[in-house]
Amino acid sequence: MQTNAIANSTNQGSDNNIGLNSNDPSALRNEFMTLMIAQINNQDPTDPLDPNEYVSQLAQFSQVESLENVTKNQATQMTMLENLGIVQSANLIGKQAMVPASSFELNEEAIQGKAYLKSSAENLTVEIKNSQGEVVQTLNLGSQDAGDIAFSIDPQALGLPKGDYQINAIVLNGEDTSAADTFLQAEIERVHFSSAKGTMIAELSNGLESTSVLNISEVS
Repeated sequence: MQTNAIANSTNQGSDNNIGLNSNDPSALRNEFMTLMIAQINNQDPTDPLDPNEYVSQLAQFSQVESLENVTKNQATQMTMLENLGIVQSANLIGKQAMVPASSFELNEEAIQGKAYLKSSAENLTVEIKNSQGEVVQTLNLGSQDAGDIAFSIDPQALGLPKGDYQINAIVLNGEDTSAADTFLQAEIERVHFSSAKGTMIAELSNGLESTSVLNISEVS
């Protein structure tokens, strides 16, 4: 009989909450109060529940409700930060950005670039390859200390026609060779927010692939 009474009270409470989101704090609060009242009404008079249990249940529910509100506030703050990021990133449009790149499209204008060395190099060279993967030019930058090493790809000076190219920076120390990270400069043509990646994406000129604004090394 006691079980049926609790079930009936619970069903009545559920009927009253039809149309409410089951995850909504007000719906959860109503459901909790319905269950607690049913518990009180149907307890055994000869063996009543400890009042401390009700206090404990109320405290637990209050904690759950507080966490729910914190989660909602965090979601709101994230949305505000995303909107702020979009507004701030819009100022980058038209600027020249240095970004990680290993391939590019060469037209008539020279493209500025740099190689990043984690340690010093006895000799640093930058190979320029055509679309078939053939080395068509080599920039010999000589001995270099650790850090950013600037270079320029001038199609007229290097005798390079328009087209798609690749670059590869090679570090030589004794007989050991290794690769260095390369960066190229391009104009930021468009900025948009990528929900999938959760970051702002910059679309670039010179045939460079779109990249996160977090990958931009410098802006000029």
